[in-house]
Amino acid sequence: MKKASILFLISTLTLTGCTPSSSGSNHSSEPGDGTFVDVDLVENRVDDNYRNFYEIFVYSFADSDGDKIGDLKGIDDKIDYLSEIGYTGIWLTPIFASFSYHKYDAMDYFKIDPSFGTEEDLKHLVAHAHEKGIKVILDGVFNHSSNYNKWFEASFMAHEKKLAGETLSEEEANMDSLYVFYDSLEEAKASGSQYKQVVARDFYYECNFDASMPEFNYDSEFTYQTIQSIIDYYMDDEIGIDGFRLDAVKYFYLGKTEKNVQVLNRLKAMVKKNKADGYLVGEDWEGEDGIAKYYQSDVDSYFYFPSSGSQGFIMSSCGQYDGSYKLRYYNGQKYLIDNANGHIPAPFLGNHDMPRVTQGKNMEATKLQLGLRNMLTGAVYNYYGEEIGMSSSNISGSTDYLDSNYRTHYYWDDETHAYETGNPPHANGQTQYYEGASSQLQDENSILNYEKKSLKLRNCFPAIARGRLLPLDEESQQRNESNEDGLLIVDKQYQDQKVRLLFNFSLYNAVDYVLPQNWNAKSVLLVDTNDKAKLLDQTLTLPPYAIAVLA
Repeated sequence: MKKASILFLISTLTLTGCTPSSSGSNHSSEPGDGTFVDVDLVENRVDDNYRNFYEIFVYSFADSDGDKIGDLKGIDDKIDYLSEIGYTGIWLTPIFASFSYHKYDAMDYFKIDPSFGTEEDLKHLVAHAHEKGIKVILDGVFNHSSNYNKWFEASFMAHEKKLAGETLSEEEANMDSLYVFYDSLEEAKASGSQYKQVVARDFYYECNFDASMPEFNYDSEFTYQTIQSIIDYYMDDEIGIDGFRLDAVKYFYLGKTEKNVQVLNRLKAMVKKNKADGYLVGEDWEGEDGIAKYYQSDVDSYFYFPSSGSQGFIMSSCGQYDGSYKLRYYNGQKYLIDNANGHIPAPFLGNHDMPRVTQGKNMEATKLQLGLRNMLTGAVYNYYGEEIGMSSSNISGSTDYLDSNYRTHYYWDDETHAYETGNPPHANGQTQYYEGASSQLQDENSILNYEKKSLKLRNCFPAIARGRLLPLDEESQQRNESNEDGLLIVDKQYQDQKVRLLFNFSLYNAVDYVLPQNWNAKSVLLVDTNDKAKLLDQTLTLPPYAIAVLA
């Protein structure tokens, strides 16, 4: 019935590690030099939902027709590029018809916004992505719609008729139940939610984000039927979407976690009805405890906000250049995995609602934080532009960043045009510290090529993304707890494959590590390719901020 998921495996999946080519070696091609040379590795991509996702803010990514607005065909044109870098999943921000540039207020869930293209464009994009082994998920804004949605007008008109004592038809009764209404100001105030008066009428509607975004009523079975119809439409064979990112899951029932979990279980069942391996990731902007409660649902993943931003465990583990905060990364990953409670963790650095943490002007730190994220267990999420070091453009010149500053156009550095929300980037005199994607691909030492190599390692060693943390031997545990240097050791296992990851958190100092018996160095990620790792007499020397993979 449904389009089969495309397996992206290279020959038979080998879970004992990536297979080196016959010419692969841990030693320098120049005898006596000691320079470590990566083993030639073959990717082993597993067809599951532990993916390397790429969030695309559609409006700003790639414009195919010169109107300065990103579109679906523009994304389609870049599928090969995304595959080359190593992404195996795409999350598209809302594409439904809407007056806003962000589209989080859908006027029509069954129509692609004309500025983004057509349904045929979406079909072609999804088919092209599947050919490349890339899954595609849409942004499912299922807690509210636009107040310009024809459903909302039909709903409040039916509600007005009911309040007047008139008999409603079955269709009118269904529409009346689709949104949350309050019949008096007192009832609205007592709800604990945000509300707005229906224009020229004596009743109110719930609108927790904005007056233009009325909330759906999940006490109504008709609401579930309506959402099911949307999910079915996009997951059907004709389009073939693989799942959804669920927007603001706390707002189905504001402040009522147990009821929200019930809604989420229903949504997961709707997705599974279409595809057994259909994927859902939810946005619950909370700390560990709040997210853990939502993992009581059947939803596959929730974004792990404690990993994100400048205060997240990824960035804060790099807070001291001597590497003394390294255990923040180890403990952060442990909490990340434990918090998911057997589901798929979803670590990330930033998204469309947050100031960017990547800064091209600090290439070493930007590379390290990308590498640290990409070595985590789970489905990792990269916000478009992080892989080239894009920073937030504070166009207004004030210290208050706006959402539009986090959603500026992607720098292709080629003939591709993209839209800049507001004024041109850095209009207040800021400097652009990074080259565009086209130029970076040609530069071995670029941020983009660092991202590409780190994702190749993820795609090569399934245990990096899927592995459970193993207890460390006594020597490794002591090394982790010591502040004598910046070395951190992490062991993971997935099925029969074990990997050991070595992280040098020191910006200034190299570290030495004696390879234990049965562990071989496979690859080293360097923030500066002019530095070299050394391997002499089983002692691996890692330059500053280097990451090594052993197997």
